[in-house]
Amino acid sequence: MRKKQKKLNKLKIRRCLIIGFVVIIFLLILICSNIIRKNKEYKNLSILLDDEFIKTKNDVVLEDDNIYFSKDDIQSIFDETIYYNEVEKELITTYNTHIALLKVDETYGLINDENIELKGNLKEISGKIYLPLTDLGVVYDLDIRYSKTTNRIIMETTTKEKKEAVAVKRTSIKKKNSLFSSKIEKLIIGDKVTIIEDCGRYKKVKSASGNIGYIKSKTLSDETIVREKVETQNKELNVYKNYSNISGIYDNIQVDSSKLNVVIPIFFYIDKNSKVLDRTTSSTATYAVYKNWIDTNNLQILPGLNDNENVSESLLSYSQRSQIINSLKELVLKYNFVGINIDFDSIDDINSFYRFILELAPRFKASGLKVAITLNNNLDRNRIEKIVDYIVEE
Repeated sequence: MRKKQKKLNKLKIRRCLIIGFVVIIFLLILICSNIIRKNKEYKNLSILLDDEFIKTKNDVVLEDDNIYFSKDDIQSIFDETIYYNEVEKELITTYNTHIALLKVDETYGLINDENIELKGNLKEISGKIYLPLTDLGVVYDLDIRYSKTTNRIIMETTTKEKKEAVAVKRTSIKKKNSLFSSKIEKLIIGDKVTIIEDCGRYKKVKSASGNIGYIKSKTLSDETIVREKVETQNKELNVYKNYSNISGIYDNIQVDSSKLNVVIPIFFYIDKNSKVLDRTTSSTATYAVYKNWIDTNNLQILPGLNDNENVSESLLSYSQRSQIINSLKELVLKYNFVGINIDFDSIDDINSFYRFILELAPRFKASGLKVAITLNNNLDRNRIEKIVDYIVEE
C-alpha cells in the first residue's frame, strides 16, 4: 500500500515538474516573441509628427546628424507650394512666418533673408531632390530629434502648447489604460513625459523616445506648461473705400472697435527696375491732413501696392521679388502702417505673381504686418485665401 502511494506521489511530482517546465518554456517563448516583435517594430524607421505617426512617399535618409526628406514629402506634409528651379538648381520653401532659399550642394542657405550655415545641404538622391529637414526645423516651426532606441524621428510643432510631467516613482508606460495591458517602456524617477490627454486614473503620454501609451496619474508629478500655444487670430476687416482718396473731403465717423478698420490708398508702385516708388508724402501738407484725420477717427492705413510694370518683367526672379518685398516692408514699418494691400490692375504672369505673394506673406507676418489682396478676375480666391490675411473685393 505504501509502495503504491510512493509511486503515485512520484507520478504527481513528475507531472508537476513537467507542467512547470512546459509553463516556463511557454513563458520564455512568449517573452522571446515579444522581444522579437518589438525589435521588428524598431527595425523599420517610424516618423511621429506631434502625436500621430505619418508615412512618407519616399525613403527618409539619415546622414551626418541630419534627417533628409524628399521634396515630394515636404510638399505633402508642410509646404504644398514648394518651388524648385531646375535650371538654377535652387529651391524656395515658405511656411507660416518663414521663407528659405537653398541651392543644390551648397552648405549655406537664406532663411528669412539671413545667410545661415547648414549642417546638411540640398541634394539629389536617386533622381529626387532631398532637403535637410533638421536644418529647416526653424522654417517649418518644428522641434526635431531622432531616437536610436526606437529608430524613430520625433517632430513637434513649436506653435502648439506642450505640457510635461515627471515620473515620481519607477513606473511603466502601457499600451492601454488598464491594469493587465502590456508594457511599452519602463520609466525611472525623473524621466519626463509629454502629456497628451488626461484620462482620470491614467494619463496618455509620449516618452522622450517617442513611445505613446498610458501611465498611472499618481506616478507622475503635476503637469507644467513648457510651451504656450501661439495664437494667430485676425479681427474682421472693415474697409472704408470712400475715404481711401488722400485728397478727398472727410467727415468724422464712428468705427467698430472689434474690427480692423482701414483705408486703402494706393501709396506704392513698382517700377521697371524692380524698385518700390513711394508716393506717400508726394504732397506733404495733404498727407499730413489725411493722417491727422485717420488718427482722430481711429482708423488704420493699409496702403496699396500697384503695378506700373508687367509682372513678367519686375517679379520674374527670386532676387527681384525679394528686393521689392524687403523695400516695401521697410517703408510700411517706417510709416507705422498696419500692413499692405496688393492691388494690381493687370497680371500678365500669374505664376510669378503667386510666387511674389507666397514670398511676401511670411516676411510681413514675421514683422506683425497684415497682408491683403484686392481680388480681380485673374486670381483664384481659394488659392489666395490660404496665403493672405484678408481679401478685399473690387
